[in-house]
Amino acid sequence: PQGEPVLFLHRNPGSRLLDPDSTATASAGVRLITIDRPGYGRTDPVADPTRAAVASDVVAVVGDIGVDDVALIGWSGGGVFALEAAAALGRRLHSLSLVCTPAPDEEIPWVPDDFRALMAQVSSDPAQALASITSACCFYAESPEAAVESDPGPADAEVRAQPGIADALRTMMREGARQGAVGMAADIVSASRGEPLPLAEIQAPVRLWYGDAYWVGLEHGRWYADRFANSQLQSVPRAGHLLPLTNWRAILDTA
Repeated sequence: PQGEPVLFLHRNPGSRLLDPDSTATASAGVRLITIDRPGYGRTDPVADPTRAAVASDVVAVVGDIGVDDVALIGWSGGGVFALEAAAALGRRLHSLSLVCTPAPDEEIPWVPDDFRALMAQVSSDPAQALASITSACCFYAESPEAAVESDPGPADAEVRAQPGIADALRTMMREGARQGAVGMAADIVSASRGEPLPLAEIQAPVRLWYGDAYWVGLEHGRWYADRFANSQLQSVPRAGHLLPLTNWRAILDTA
């Protein structure tokens, strides 16, 4: 509790029930804070999901626990929410780290083709889009543990084979699907509304972490790096989407 506070926003899908490397967390002497976004775990789902609502939750948590200088880390789909929260935290933000976070699809296309039609509904009818995307993500609700295997590359398969990793990921995924797929869908709706990211409002140092064995690669990190005056971009050899589980101490040391 007396350590330097680090708030970690999980991937999509996922949940708060993941310490990427508990040994590294302990040795780094940080106070690790994790929260679920709306619809995940035991949180209340929202009818009109937005990034701003998630940022408001983060600010409230930071205020409630009395933290004045917090490092914020967003993993993958959690990164866009970390960006929004970073801007909302203002002077209370110590640093922002994005790990395997994709750039906006309109800048670097990455959204799967079979999801594009669903996401196109978001701007005109977010409520209907939320219902449609929740239905389309029923595979996660039906088998959350199968999402552990959703990173198909050999680099991530090697990480999952390490002792305890797959079990930790299953715990995270099961909790994330406690209410079905609504949390996953809310993330997608929130991130697909076409609202610009508040990049210019973030003045704290920004750390960008990308693996060269994941399809969201270094070009996404460069897109962010080009838009921040104070940023560092790190490419991790032979790392995939599970990069934070194998490089957590390095991420914490630079946060």
